[in-house]
Amino acid sequence: MAFDDAALTEVYEHIKRQQPAQQRVYDAWLPSQDCSGLVATAASLGLKLDVAGGQVAYADDFPAKRLPLCFDLIYCRHGKTTGNTEPRVYQGFVDEPQNALNEIGLGQAEDAADLMMELGVKPDLIVLSPLSRAAQTGEAFVRRREAELRPLVELWEDTAEMRFGAWDNQMVKDLAADNICHLFYLAQNAMVKTEEPYREPSTGAEYGAENFVEVLARMHGVLCKLNAKVEPLVKASRSPGRTARSHRPVVLMYGHSMAGAALAILTGNGKQVDGEEYLGFDGKYIMPNATPVYLNKQ
Repeated sequence: MAFDDAALTEVYEHIKRQQPAQQRVYDAWLPSQDCSGLVATAASLGLKLDVAGGQVAYADDFPAKRLPLCFDLIYCRHGKTTGNTEPRVYQGFVDEPQNALNEIGLGQAEDAADLMMELGVKPDLIVLSPLSRAAQTGEAFVRRREAELRPLVELWEDTAEMRFGAWDNQMVKDLAADNICHLFYLAQNAMVKTEEPYREPSTGAEYGAENFVEVLARMHGVLCKLNAKVEPLVKASRSPGRTARSHRPVVLMYGHSMAGAALAILTGNGKQVDGEEYLGFDGKYIMPNATPVYLNKQ
């Protein structure tokens, strides 16, 4: 279906002009949330949560609370899909035909694989999101060195994209102009989420929504799990009698925009919003499609 660019631009501008109305709805919604729990969760990660605005920023103690990683981490967001092509949708924990790699995305996956080959990356572990758009992007690289890389591949459920609940796969332009969902990208609001679950069309299965603070906590758990997973490799490289230099494991992860933004923030690579101290995680602050990025390197 074709969409008039000018008409679409006007819809987005109208939504942007309604930000004061969205904020009023947000202010009325806040009392129903466990704000103290979210503030404590953010603080445990070395982050400050501004409840009134919904934004997160680095706290003064972030360097002390930042999780030390015993591995180098390369993160690659999936290639382009129909879902993140205009008119844009909330594309989270969904795996329907419109969320699969499109022709451009398939080409981007191959380009990313080419780059990994050129860089000579030799991972010790390859972690794929269970959602097909990310897994398929990673598979493009794995196929290049099938015998060597296939044994290193693991699918981790907890690396999947943010769960947007009933907003998932909804076009931004079709959601009410005063819906608090728009504050997610207009104001980098890390607290907003819907109370309504998403229902999978084929199975009827439902799942609830997360806010970005909860995604940060989930991805912190992923980093802890990765440390535990690869620590034996580090210890083995330091065992008595070995003459080679200690081995620094390399983890290659294929995932998504919000999950990747959370990892970027947690590894100290978060980007501040222009003129503000709080951190951006949507829009221009997210990783481009199918572009490997070092989030941690010794």
